[in-house]
Amino acid sequence: MSQENHRSLNSHIHDGRSYKTKCIIVLLVLLFLLSALTGCANFGSRQSEDFSGEYIWPSPPETPRIKWLRNWKDRNDFGKPSQILTFLMGAEPIERLRRPQAVVADTAGNVYAADSEQHGIFVFDQKNNVLRFLGEGILGTPVGLAIDNKNGIVYVSDSKLDNVLGFDRNTDKVVLQLGVTGEFKNPSGLVFDEERERLYVSDTKNNTVKAFDKNGKPLFTIGKKGDGDGEFSLPSFLALDSQGRLYVVDSFNFRIQIFDADGKFLKKFGRLGDAGGRFSRPAGIGVDSEGHIYVVDTAFGNFQIFDIEGRFLLWIGQNGKKPGEFAYPVGMYIDREDRIYVADSFNRRIQVFQYLKETK
Repeated sequence: MSQENHRSLNSHIHDGRSYKTKCIIVLLVLLFLLSALTGCANFGSRQSEDFSGEYIWPSPPETPRIKWLRNWKDRNDFGKPSQILTFLMGAEPIERLRRPQAVVADTAGNVYAADSEQHGIFVFDQKNNVLRFLGEGILGTPVGLAIDNKNGIVYVSDSKLDNVLGFDRNTDKVVLQLGVTGEFKNPSGLVFDEERERLYVSDTKNNTVKAFDKNGKPLFTIGKKGDGDGEFSLPSFLALDSQGRLYVVDSFNFRIQIFDADGKFLKKFGRLGDAGGRFSRPAGIGVDSEGHIYVVDTAFGNFQIFDIEGRFLLWIGQNGKKPGEFAYPVGMYIDREDRIYVADSFNRRIQVFQYLKETK
């Protein structure tokens, strides 16, 4: 075959392939258009995972007390991108949680998750229907969060940088830094008292809990290393109840200690064990509007619920990926509407539950 004929044959083959390719593209676009027209109503509200059915605890016939609501995981929680644009322009990178350690929610319903692996705070901004970020390029290993709704500040403890920073929740600007250089040693749990306008910080490896005013001025210190009342062995996560009482997870004493608003010891409960009401690796903590105390246990893959006297009532969860199942759960937060947020770390999500109040 001559070189000229060979080029002609290649040209015909190329033209044929090009025509077939164009036909395939047209057919695919039509299919995507049909798919979009039939499914577009679902894109805006669809979550990245579809869990059918209702998940409640305890199981019937007992009266339900806890209901699973949803997950927060990635940008797709605000709706998936257009299938047509994805086909024509390629898939967009999806920012998703990797190792959420702590979680809080503000009064506008926005959810904040501290991601230790990605060195920043994910903000699931329900008000503006977007995923945004705080602390990128600033944070090392964020592990604790607290929210000051009145002044619009998100507090973050950083165990790598040994500091506590306050970010403007809207602008990402650092507006406050707590403590003098070298004061903290692996700070972890945080909680902000809105009524008294003070922040409590677990200074974990110094075995103390420290209180600061809204301007970052130190107020007082609770505890020292030990196992007596008001003493700690690596204190971690913190919570407040409606009376301003402070709840401290005393991690390696395997118990919860409770103090008044000024740091006076009130009571304690819990001990090491693998039965209901005992702890193996206690982590996140929260208190609902009726005074029930919730404690995450990382080793058990669940959270347990106690009454105000520390009596065990119920546990939720086991190891797994379904709603109400966990893989290394860590932080917890309970908002004013009794929504319960759990940082389900190795499942790379925040799970949200609802406490169902007792009817009078």
